[in-house]
Amino acid sequence: MGSPVVFTSKVSSPAWVSNPEKAGFISVVGSAPVQDWGGRDAQFRVALKKAHQELAQMVQVQVLSSSRFKAETSKAGLTQDADVETRLQTNVGLQLDAARVIEEWTDPQSGTLYIWLVTPN
Repeated sequence: MGSPVVFTSKVSSPAWVSNPEKAGFISVVGSAPVQDWGGRDAQFRVALKKAHQELAQMVQVQVLSSSRFKAETSKAGLTQDADVETRLQTNVGLQLDAARVIEEWTDPQSGTLYIWLVTPN
């Protein structure tokens, strides 16, 4: 009598879990393990918070540039000085409240919840 045959099936995750890119959107994946307290609602909130944090890091850009130069010209015995300073400061941020969860998936083996969060580009 031989050994029993054991079949194991590995469930593969959706493609967006490892590659969340979506045309026309900035998108990220947030995940959370099973929570000790609060059940699935708590797990969803943790995954959403992680996704929002990652999205915020991607879309909030600050540019600060400063340049200064001095010019001196002479003409017919007269000297003219120019001291010019230019400053540029830009803050670009996307409204994170426009972000939406478009997919979610729970790994049946680990119980980890994955959510796909997108916001228009």
